Amino acid sequence: MAKESFLDRLRNKSTDALDEEGKLRKELMELRIQHSSGQLKETHKIKKVRRSIAQLRTFHQEGKRELKNDNT
Repeated sequence: MAKESFLDRLRNKSTDALDEEGKLRKELMELRIQHSSGQLKETHKIKKVRRSIAQLRTFHQEGKRELKNDNT
């Protein structure tokens, strides 16, 4: 069975996108601090979190477009 992607989880849940983005941004900041001080061994996590933020923002924009199209 394939792993459920980040976007699939967002679409299936009714979580607050802004709250989720705040958590991801905080995690990204902590990862960057660890990386700059040489403590981060798993540097791929930075890319993963950045990608998740981009997917979340895309998902949020899709919702805005759907609302706009429904009103016209």
